Amino acid sequence: MKYNTDINLLGGIQDFHMIYEALNRHFNGESDLRNVMTQQNSYGIRTESGRKRLYDSINSFVLDFKNNNHKSIYQSFFKNLDLGLPFNLLIFWQLSLNNDLFRVLTKDVYLKFYFQGKAHLTAADILFFINELKETDSDFKQLEWSQLTIKAIASKYLTILRKLGLVEGVKKKVIKHVPISDNELATFLYLFSAVYPNGENLLFHEFNVFSFVTAENQLERMKKLTRKGLIGMTYTGTKLTIEPIINYKDLSDGIYRRS
Repeated sequence: MKYNTDINLLGGIQDFHMIYEALNRHFNGESDLRNVMTQQNSYGIRTESGRKRLYDSINSFVLDFKNNNHKSIYQSFFKNLDLGLPFNLLIFWQLSLNNDLFRVLTKDVYLKFYFQGKAHLTAADILFFINELKETDSDFKQLEWSQLTIKAIASKYLTILRKLGLVEGVKKKVIKHVPISDNELATFLYLFSAVYPNGENLLFHEFNVFSFVTAENQLERMKKLTRKGLIGMTYTGTKLTIEPIINYKDLSDGIYRRS
């Protein structure tokens, strides 16, 4: 099924540092991550069935990688936990790549509001969009979710954005400006090239909007990255393609710990 309710499970995690820990354990050969999460209850979920659902959700929502290069990027960042690295952005991009509902809500509601310069985002905005999706998307129609389920998803989606530092506030969430640094933009571009390895045109790709960089500024920002030796690119006037120059498995050190 294209859509699921994993957003509700992820939104229930009290501290997103626990997701960092799950990635760290995964990349350091934790052979029994399921036991840590379900039997030891490191995430504080009351019932064993709930803990198992959360493990399954993290396994598909966070620990799924499109290919070895995609996996190598996350291993380079999460094998050692350094809070100076852009972990929240990496989680945001991973959720967007791995969960169709999170991706469509982010692209068509949150990021649309963000680039339009709107100040606030509410659960009512998310709820309205999901109810429209029920009428227009054939995959969604098959789910027959209740309004109670949809309201929970709208609320938990905003909770995830808040825990990732993208919005703030209680009922009416204030949309925060996300100042993407050169290093963060370079990380995004390597992720794009790993997940979409066939020379796709960045300028017109649907995932480009997840960089938080406007189309008007992107080319100049990328030229700056090439001058800094962070990445290569080819631009024909209508097509912009990424040319990685740092090995994916060394990306964290290659971008953030250059001498």
